[in-house]
Amino acid sequence: MQVIQTGIRGLDALLGGGILAGGTVLVEGAPGCGKTTFGLQYIHEGISRFDENGLVVTFEQFPEQMHRDALNFGWDLRELEKQDRLRIMCTSPEVLAKLLQQPDSLLDKVSSQLKVKRVFVDSVTHLEHLTDDRKEQRAIVNGLLNSLKNRGFTTFLAKEIESRDEEGDSFEAYIVDAVIRINNQLDEYNLRRRRTVEILKTRGQEHVSGQHPFRFADSGVQVFPLNFLTDLPEESWQELSRIATGVEGLDQLLGGGIPSRSAVLLSGGAGTGKTICGLQFLMAGIRDSKERGILFSYEQTAAEIEAIAGGFGWDLKKHQDSGDLLLAHNYFTEVSLDEHLWDIQEAIQRTGARRIVLDSLTALLHPVSEHRYLVTEKVSQLVRLMKSLNCTAYFISSIPSGMDRVSTFGVEESLVDSVLLLETARDDTRRKRSVEVCKARGINHVMGERRMTIGPHGIEVYFRRAKSTGPGLKLEGGDSDQ
Repeated sequence: MQVIQTGIRGLDALLGGGILAGGTVLVEGAPGCGKTTFGLQYIHEGISRFDENGLVVTFEQFPEQMHRDALNFGWDLRELEKQDRLRIMCTSPEVLAKLLQQPDSLLDKVSSQLKVKRVFVDSVTHLEHLTDDRKEQRAIVNGLLNSLKNRGFTTFLAKEIESRDEEGDSFEAYIVDAVIRINNQLDEYNLRRRRTVEILKTRGQEHVSGQHPFRFADSGVQVFPLNFLTDLPEESWQELSRIATGVEGLDQLLGGGIPSRSAVLLSGGAGTGKTICGLQFLMAGIRDSKERGILFSYEQTAAEIEAIAGGFGWDLKKHQDSGDLLLAHNYFTEVSLDEHLWDIQEAIQRTGARRIVLDSLTALLHPVSEHRYLVTEKVSQLVRLMKSLNCTAYFISSIPSGMDRVSTFGVEESLVDSVLLLETARDDTRRKRSVEVCKARGINHVMGERRMTIGPHGIEVYFRRAKSTGPGLKLEGGDSDQ
């Protein structure tokens, strides 16, 4: 059977590529959820991208209202009507019911003249007002659907759900080919509303279940499927090259650097040098390997990060202007986690970056911090995302003072490839800094803490080179823990 794309970004991925041609799709939700926007975008995308002219039948909004609202997304419906690509009919349920029963009606003349392929009815709820008898209501709606199908239209039908908490299926859901439910629920954690779309039914085709977030972007609705990750490239660890961390002495601890396309957890308490270490990693990529980088910051602004880097002689503004570096700042309290994963992917693909720093993973995952399984799921998604995009990533993790652990939530270390732990310890009247490679998958790394300092040019790790060339790693002065 032929499948046509709705054109709504992300929605077709949930529908297995689109909807069945000639089918009817119920788009239901409470007032203010975005049902009309979904329907108008379906019509507009059909005209502008797929050369399928459209018809909008509305029972409550005048065409001028739709023209005005559509312009917010750059859709000039008035111009499409002038071009005979679109017609908006404002009528009543009674008139529509009669038109569908009459051969060669005004509806047929318009659809024939425009060669209409797509129809949007806003909303089917008004048809129920023709009678209080449920059997008659069902017969009226069923007659509408049959009439639309017989004319070869592929139709979106909007339907209002009176209550946001209303459960169960309407009788329309049983007779249409697909049901899309739009939600606009209050998030109890941050007291903001969260918009989601859920495919409840598709007849004759597979779909992706679950509630998937969406937002109103400049060009319309954008859906963010939860299963967005692509398949990983088939590449063994033996084939991966090593890349420099940019920290003198740290590469020696790691046996020559970290493998490319790996995820590194950079952990430590406040003031241990995590952000500086991440910046050195990005600067080394730009300076020595001609690799672009992105720093996603969820606490400090771009200006604050530039000031930190300037203290070590790193001109981040210059690298941003050249396109080698992107500083992407979003306060973690304003981030929608599932949507942000898509933003990360889009930024990496747009810039071609190969080195990524998330500062911090702790802040990014704060909305799900009370749910261990969600933390595990999101960290796993981030790791897979970086690998699928051929990126090497630092995930910065903040550890509360006095905690004997190497990560914030206690699950991250099992999902990443390497763990670097930065610490400070009081020695008489001074504090000494240290770094430890707690984990490095597939690497014969040096064990134990190593002293580090933060100087005028960044972090330096004190490492004594090996005396012998035989098997294993030996450090001068009996300093090896292996």
